[in-house]
Amino acid sequence: MAARDIEIHFSGTAVPGAKRFKVNADTTGGARIKIGELVFKSLGNTAGLYVTQWTAAIGTGSAAKPSVGTDYIAGLAISTSTETATASGTVDVLPNVPGMFYECAPNDSTLWDTQAEYDALVGARVKLNYAATTGKITVLATDWLYNGAVVEPLNIFIHPNRVRFSLRQALNYFA
Repeated sequence: MAARDIEIHFSGTAVPGAKRFKVNADTTGGARIKIGELVFKSLGNTAGLYVTQWTAAIGTGSAAKPSVGTDYIAGLAISTSTETATASGTVDVLPNVPGMFYECAPNDSTLWDTQAEYDALVGARVKLNYAATTGKITVLATDWLYNGAVVEPLNIFIHPNRVRFSLRQALNYFA
């Protein structure tokens, strides 16, 4: 994946401190989690402090995530993970908290290119899309009950080709 696909949308609220999580060794060479990627975590203590990156959370399913009731997000990576092919590593994660907003590019910019089009999608429950070919994460414009991201208001003239969103609390690993 590409680094910094998703960023915190700062609006004057305080940002909480980061938490350090373990990342399993990766036979492909490591450093799977990049800065600016959502970090997934299984519920319960069976997985310990281990987290996974987007592609591991997808498995063999759709590249669109997160889904309420299936996915749990520890937060946003603020470091690149340090695992290698033979040893576990760590990653620093900024936990998702109520009132936190994120920004990301839209998957299809023609659906978001006027303020009226954008405003019509405010409040929509959407998913984010991971494109394996480019390694990019983008926002899809599909509104559906179990989608985990919610489109928030944004002035597209100040923030062109960006979508502001929050994550539903049902996705929060810490909730």
